[in-house]
Amino acid sequence: MEWKYVIPGIPDNFFERDEEIPMTKEEIRALALSKLRIRKGDMILDIGCGTGSVTVEASLLVGSTGKVYGVDKEEKAINLTRRNAEKFGVLNNIVLIKGEAPEILFTINEKFDRIFIGGGSEKIKEIISASWEIIKKGGRVVIDAILLETVNNAISAMENIGFMNLEITEVIIAKGMKTKVGTAMMTRNPIFIISGEKQ
Repeated sequence: MEWKYVIPGIPDNFFERDEEIPMTKEEIRALALSKLRIRKGDMILDIGCGTGSVTVEASLLVGSTGKVYGVDKEEKAINLTRRNAEKFGVLNNIVLIKGEAPEILFTINEKFDRIFIGGGSEKIKEIISASWEIIKKGGRVVIDAILLETVNNAISAMENIGFMNLEITEVIIAKGMKTKVGTAMMTRNPIFIISGEKQ
């Protein structure tokens, strides 16, 4: 499938899905990718790649001169990300690694321009600490979180480690759903998008 547009936000239904594998939804994905401020040729790391929606869109943004690494502890997620990357024709500049963060991050012999941390790992502090070690100076980290505890732990860890220009944005998305009598707005869980830079 070809995505002909230069902005992120591929509709969720364009991706192959598995209900057991998490996915960063299109509106949140578009905001998270904008917070990453991806450039052509960047090296990107997607920690907890899940369905591969962020991995695929980041790959489209970095182009053929960039590279996106997707990491997930679940084999099913790695396989699903691979299928979605193939579907969008970007598998050639994606590297998929099965393993659990933060431990697996130290086995990757690369430095990254941008790191996306999806989901709500209980090891968020350790993942942020590992990210500091593998991100280039001037690099950006963006974290999606649902739980307030994850937000608190992430902000605390980023401040303590030395990330600068921290931002936190709460996003509440409502999508229209047809009913018998009209359209009702169905609200999704609030998502927090946290970003910071290594200067």
